[in-house]
Amino acid sequence: MKILKPEDVRTGPPAPAQSNEPNPFFQPWILDNARRHLLAPHERFMLAGDERRIILPLAVDRRIPGWLPTIAHIWGHKHCFDSTPLAQNPSRDDVKSLFDSLAGEGIDILRWRRLPMDTAFAAALLEFLKGQGLAHEETKSYERSLLIADGSGPDSFFDRLGKRRRKDLRRRRQRLSELGEVEFVTYQGRHDAMQWCHDFIELEASGWKGPSGTRTAIGCSESERAFFEAMARDGAASGNIIVHSLTLDGKPVAITVNFRSGTWVWAYKVAYREDLASLSPGVQLEVEGSRAFLSDPGIACVDSCVASGRSLMNDLWPGRRAMAEFLIAVRPSANPMVRTSGLLWRRYLALKNAARDTIRSRRFPPRASAAASA
Repeated sequence: MKILKPEDVRTGPPAPAQSNEPNPFFQPWILDNARRHLLAPHERFMLAGDERRIILPLAVDRRIPGWLPTIAHIWGHKHCFDSTPLAQNPSRDDVKSLFDSLAGEGIDILRWRRLPMDTAFAAALLEFLKGQGLAHEETKSYERSLLIADGSGPDSFFDRLGKRRRKDLRRRRQRLSELGEVEFVTYQGRHDAMQWCHDFIELEASGWKGPSGTRTAIGCSESERAFFEAMARDGAASGNIIVHSLTLDGKPVAITVNFRSGTWVWAYKVAYREDLASLSPGVQLEVEGSRAFLSDPGIACVDSCVASGRSLMNDLWPGRRAMAEFLIAVRPSANPMVRTSGLLWRRYLALKNAARDTIRSRRFPPRASAAASA
């Protein structure tokens, strides 16, 4: 395997167990381009908080009548996988300043999605809400797969896959190599994103997400494509993007795009050639990419950005990152509304789960035991 890297790769000291690195999704190279291309016409965008303490992007739906409570949500478009505010070692007073800013904007209720719970901010937020007696209902909780650099190195990662999976991957790699020269290419540090950006958009659109499928590929939306190209250009120019590519005779068959902030990495997007799915180019790339991350002494953790129970990374990356979504009262007068909403939401989920179990039991009735049949 040939590895291509720019000469100006930068590394840093290992990160602590708790993630306090600045969230890349709220940094200007992503947020400004998202505002420019992805903000919906009905959304009113604002920045809340004190720029010296906590900065938080918000959106308010203009379509909601003014006589109803004003509900703002942390602005998280479909390309945003982390909603931790930009803050350095936030305190309870910093969070209070943020909520004073929200109240000053006339906001009653705050909807918070995709919030990692392993950060200093999450701890300060919960401490503040409890101390102030502000109602906060957790509407969803889940885990994301996490790759943790524990010092064991890239070789031990491959060993963790198990003998059968290693043998299968070697067999698929051999079959792929029989079709041409296979290379593992890495773009990182400050670089020009034009080539891999074009390759990724083309590769993603060639599969089931493309024009002949669900049309959810970035290339199928003019605004999403404009965002991706601008974000890729700015992020690569500042050295905040790591791209891994598996090529066959120089042409990509799988690509992963990852965001880096300090010693943390967020796995943003992946695409692969579906006509080669039987050879698992995406899996091969994820394995090589994981080994590359573990070989970099400046990377402490990689967030898969995907719920652990629904992805390949659930098997490859044993670490877990707790995530949650909340409905929060900004002022005490909104407490009854938030508590009622939380109660209704839990009842809705209970009914939904009960209906699902009923349908499942009717579709797959339990078999009579041998004793009963006797």
